[in-house]
Amino acid sequence: MKHERRARWEERHRDSAPGDPEPSVIEMMPLLPQGIALDIAAGTGRNAIALARAGCRVVAADFSRPGLLALAGIARREKLAIATVLADLEESFPFRPNVFDVILNVSYLDRALVPKLKDALRPGGSILFDTFLIDEADEAGHGHLRNTRFTLDHYELRGLLAGLELTRYREGLVVYPTGKRMWRATALAQRAT
Repeated sequence: MKHERRARWEERHRDSAPGDPEPSVIEMMPLLPQGIALDIAAGTGRNAIALARAGCRVVAADFSRPGLLALAGIARREKLAIATVLADLEESFPFRPNVFDVILNVSYLDRALVPKLKDALRPGGSILFDTFLIDEADEAGHGHLRNTRFTLDHYELRGLLAGLELTRYREGLVVYPTGKRMWRATALAQRAT
């Protein structure tokens, strides 16, 4: 199963380029602290690149070697401070506590990982969590997620981030500039200093 999952993601990222950053990342960028950022499930690095261009030193972790190789090439060409880490985050979390000023968790959901993400934040650090709502699995006509393991129930994200101070929170339908529509939950939360 693990090999099938890896093969599927590696094929998806092979010869692909990073797309535009998630709109919430651009929107929340002014509220994020500067410093060291972790982008989990970074793929080809669309959000990691945006953070690095804004001045953060970024660690981009993903399961897909082709995605990380593409990102590393872009980082070299643009002289961006991005380090890539090949990691199966469902198997292990290779990062120490109190290391990151910013953690991005975009379009990825592993509930068991959330306590580790919170521990990896430095005091005063922020986590930006933006992923799919249950409505995305249910929505006829445009929903693309069928397994509710990968979608949040309404207000579930608030509970997952308990212990952090919520700075911003919203749930609902997001309409992208391309016209694509997705049901998402977005939270920006900070660890107490």
